[in-house]
Amino acid sequence: MKFRGFDLFHNNQEAAESMVRQIDEFPSFFTPAGDRPLIVDCGANIGVSVLEWKTRWPQAEIICFEPDPFAFEILQANVDENDIAGIECINAAVSNCDDTVDFFGDLSPTADARGNSLEAAWADREGSSQTSVRCTKLSPYLTDRDVSFLKLDIEGAEQRVIEEIAGCLDRVQALYVEVHETDESLAVNSLASIEKTLLAAGFTIEKEPRYSEHALPESLDEWREEANAVLTQLLCWR
Repeated sequence: MKFRGFDLFHNNQEAAESMVRQIDEFPSFFTPAGDRPLIVDCGANIGVSVLEWKTRWPQAEIICFEPDPFAFEILQANVDENDIAGIECINAAVSNCDDTVDFFGDLSPTADARGNSLEAAWADREGSSQTSVRCTKLSPYLTDRDVSFLKLDIEGAEQRVIEEIAGCLDRVQALYVEVHETDESLAVNSLASIEKTLLAAGFTIEKEPRYSEHALPESLDEWREEANAVLTQLLCWR
């Protein structure tokens, strides 16, 4: 399929169309500084957001992280087959350690990877499977660099990453965080704790609940109700 003039390769038509609709609605709440902004995309999936950033800011340098092995393969194809310069794709989850960790969710070559996570309370559901993936600290990629925009859509691991990069947040101009909470995970991943850290770092925050068809596959509706899963998006800028 075509997206913004690029060939968009995918492994799941429904998921790809949903992500395209989601990015069409993505708020423009910041203007990057300079002609070659640095964007860090954590949870890049198959690269719809990457293609969007390259459409808005063709000279942008983008570092994108995606742990799902099947989604990553398609992400790399979308970069390579469209011959897009200035993008580094890293097959890893961002977390608060450098290690190999369990990764849970709908894991298959034709799966919908939305909702897959290294956070068991979010993605270890009935019918899910697991694999091992590499995870990395995000702070080394932010230290001594000015970041125009940081996107964190990592399905329940937001707090551990925000806390790990707390000392680098002064280098970030704008930030999008999708916070994923369940009753089981509140002790380690809560909106209140994340907001507290971001406010201390000097960000202005706009908070919006996120209940839409693009947030999670429809097949997870029953699980979302049972787990009391809540999604909130934080738009943060200076």
